[in-house]
Amino acid sequence: MQVLLDEHGFIKSYALIGALVDGIEIPDPEDVFHFESHFAAYKVHDGTALFDKERHASQEQEQTKSALRQRRETECFSVINRGQLWYEGVSIPQLLELRSWYKAWLNVTETLVVPERPSWLE
Repeated sequence: MQVLLDEHGFIKSYALIGALVDGIEIPDPEDVFHFESHFAAYKVHDGTALFDKERHASQEQEQTKSALRQRRETECFSVINRGQLWYEGVSIPQLLELRSWYKAWLNVTETLVVPERPSWLE
């Protein structure tokens, strides 16, 4: 198997069959199916691909954050970015609740908790 490495020694591309330009040859991993699903979390050490649990956890957390950002875009910003005419019909308590909900969405990548949508928005 040939691999290309990033600047930290993690695999960024691989070829089980054939060759890669500037690729290095390493033995096939024991669990090829796991490797194919998580190759970017493998680091080459002493000529062998080793799974890095911390890297994998970091990648999964970044995927979670990315999904939350997308969800924030569709669920929150579509409400918050409404025009002045809509906001004129919102009461002060609703506006305060909306502001709190919005701030919770802005912090969602830190808290990893999706805020509950105000019921009056339904």
